[in-house]
Amino acid sequence: MHRILNQSSLKIAGLIFVVAIFLSMIGCATPGRSGFMIQKPSRDTVKNEKIVNRSFDEVWDELVRDLAKSFFVINNIDKASRIINVSFNSETPEKFIDCGKTQRTYSRGKENVEYVYEIAASSSFKAAFAAGPYKNLPGTNFVNRRTSLDGRMNIYVAPVAGGTQISVNVRYILTVTVSGSYVIENVYGNPIQSGNPPYIAPSTCSFNTNQPNTCVWGTGQDTQPVTCQSKGVLESEVLNFVQ
Repeated sequence: MHRILNQSSLKIAGLIFVVAIFLSMIGCATPGRSGFMIQKPSRDTVKNEKIVNRSFDEVWDELVRDLAKSFFVINNIDKASRIINVSFNSETPEKFIDCGKTQRTYSRGKENVEYVYEIAASSSFKAAFAAGPYKNLPGTNFVNRRTSLDGRMNIYVAPVAGGTQISVNVRYILTVTVSGSYVIENVYGNPIQSGNPPYIAPSTCSFNTNQPNTCVWGTGQDTQPVTCQSKGVLESEVLNFVQ
């Protein structure tokens, strides 16, 4: 009888050991971690004015001709007022403006990812969150950011002592549209819910040449101040039309 009890105890102990090993192999899925920080752009002054040693009529005609060949859209030309107004748009805003950089981190288990991108550029990243009534279920957001740039430019041309003055002032409007999906898993790491997050209205930031602007994006307590400024690329392009 005593031997039978010992054998039964050994079997039970062995079963417990196997179950413990099995559970340790499965493990418990826990939420990952995400973090981010923003690096502001360096404050640089954009050259947006110059004087050329040529007549007003020559400069005006050359500007109009070159603008018509460029990617700018001419909206209005008023020689009497000495103003040329053009508009533009781009799907690569990072070429023309600087809104700083974002550094994001995502870690879960053995996975550690770092995302570094220009805020003015389109980008994609993963972000972790805790779900469930006890905030113990792992959730992952898959985020896609699409950026676009629109703007209008006033070009002022006027005769001055020594030649003709050209001044360029640009109004920039950056738009960021966010889309993506999410997945929530149970404690064993199996997906139990997925879908698309609630609609998020596009974020915008408007600013002028040599007039950076700080815009607050986000809602509620999750807000992010973003400062944007011109790189001076468009201003230089127009000034270089006339030598």
